[in-house]
Amino acid sequence: MKLFVIGFPKSGTTTLHKALEASGMSTLHWRQGDKFLGKMIYDAYMAGEDPLRDFGNIDCITQADVCLPRHRLNYWPNLDFQIIAAIRRYHPDCLLALNYRDPVKVVSSMNRWLDMRKRFIASDIPGLPKGFGAKDSELLTWIEGHYDACRRLLGSDPKFFEYDIEDPKAPQILSERLGVELAWWGKANVNEAA
Repeated sequence: MKLFVIGFPKSGTTTLHKALEASGMSTLHWRQGDKFLGKMIYDAYMAGEDPLRDFGNIDCITQADVCLPRHRLNYWPNLDFQIIAAIRRYHPDCLLALNYRDPVKVVSSMNRWLDMRKRFIASDIPGLPKGFGAKDSELLTWIEGHYDACRRLLGSDPKFFEYDIEDPKAPQILSERLGVELAWWGKANVNEAA
């Protein structure tokens, strides 16, 4: 595994997935066939094995979380520092990328993406316990808290990096870290305007 994204949905994960695919990398986003990546990762981890054991030929995972409480699916390996530590232990050269986006914009996009916010409120998520998330301020605290935790806990890790998805230099940062020239960069999976 060359890259594992440890940020939030609605923060350029589909764009990154599309860009890496267009650049010849094997990448997964959210699911693999009919299996959800988050569940696969936790199944491996809870068996005492490499959380990424099922992705041997994959270069990148751009979004690992799944939150579908009606289907009893709620897995957030990208926000769980036990999983992140296990990935680091098994994959010392894997890049851990924090896909930063202005938290106010993340909340706005989450509010407009189907029933995402309702699913969050109904679920127990790392940093956002069940019942929280109805207020924008709660989502902001959650997002800002994760960004801060990544910087504090991983800041000295040479394989950790952060990029702002709206920074014009984002493709260059990603290309340099991955050693691959990105063949495409744009916006994918864009939400309707507020």
